[in-house]
Amino acid sequence: MTINTMGPRDFLRELAYPAGSSSTLITLATFVLLILLAKAAGILGIWLAIAVVPAYLRYLTMISEARARNQDTCPPGIEYFTLVGNAWTLFPVIPVVLLGLLAVETMQALGPAAVLVVALLGAAILPAIIGVLVITHSPLQSIDPRAIARFIRGCGAGYAYAPFAAMLVVAVPMMLDFLPVWTQSLMEVYLLAAFFAVVGAVTRSTGLIDDVELPDGTLPDPEETLAAEAASRMRVLNHAYGFVSRGNRDSGLEHIYASLRDDADPDQAWPWYLEQMLQWEDSYPALLLAQQYLGRVLGNGDQLGAVKLMLRCRLVDETFRPLSADLPQATAAAEACNNHELAEILSRRS
Repeated sequence: MTINTMGPRDFLRELAYPAGSSSTLITLATFVLLILLAKAAGILGIWLAIAVVPAYLRYLTMISEARARNQDTCPPGIEYFTLVGNAWTLFPVIPVVLLGLLAVETMQALGPAAVLVVALLGAAILPAIIGVLVITHSPLQSIDPRAIARFIRGCGAGYAYAPFAAMLVVAVPMMLDFLPVWTQSLMEVYLLAAFFAVVGAVTRSTGLIDDVELPDGTLPDPEETLAAEAASRMRVLNHAYGFVSRGNRDSGLEHIYASLRDDADPDQAWPWYLEQMLQWEDSYPALLLAQQYLGRVLGNGDQLGAVKLMLRCRLVDETFRPLSADLPQATAAAEACNNHELAEILSRRS
């Protein structure tokens, strides 16, 4: 598969994205005002911060996902201002906090030079964690060293722009600490949004984000999908999960396959079921479904879609492989898309 490596113009465009998108700029300005209000409100400000900070952090993650799809970021809804639901969007906070604690301990033990090393390593790894999270919506998968390495390799040389953007988030405010508090807050909020936009663009360069639409954990929008159809699929999925959770995986999968055979739009239903199942604690049933889905994609002659699907599944589990009957077509698809590494892996296993 050909990698569309991120270039200097792409980098500058993403750095300027928050300023070039009116809805994003207005949203960031609103967050700045709310943050300043929380700082000035004393004890009451704590309660305001509890609502505002998670919403802002969620919005940053959604900027990455939107830019990974080359789309504008939707303004935050009321669901952003709660700690319930879509917990994956808040996960980037954890590695950032851990890096901060590590930097403090390193400063006390080894001094400023060692802290710089920690900061550089953190800047190098954090974008990959966010990128994998945007693709998989799985916090555990996003910190898997194998997934991180595969993500960086998939981005190519353009990945370097993301760590550089991360360093700007820290370095620019330090150099301009003489500015008024409100200006510093605006600058920090903007730089973080620009960093997440750059990470999204870098993620887009892997091509994996285009494979299937990742759901947001709720029913599809009724304006885009018939509500009855969506509710029916969700009932099927819940019923199948009941089988799987009781150890009857085969019955759960068969329940989904039966629904797919009767679905009015199977081309949309297959990726929907797959992505929903990949969010289960046990991803193995989803990968079994993916094998069947891969056969369908190959049968439709969509070689690029097949390669993206295989890479997507290998990001979840590096041992993923097509069904034996599909191996020749899968290998041919990898070769046709210039992904010789994948083709070699499939050939070794055939």
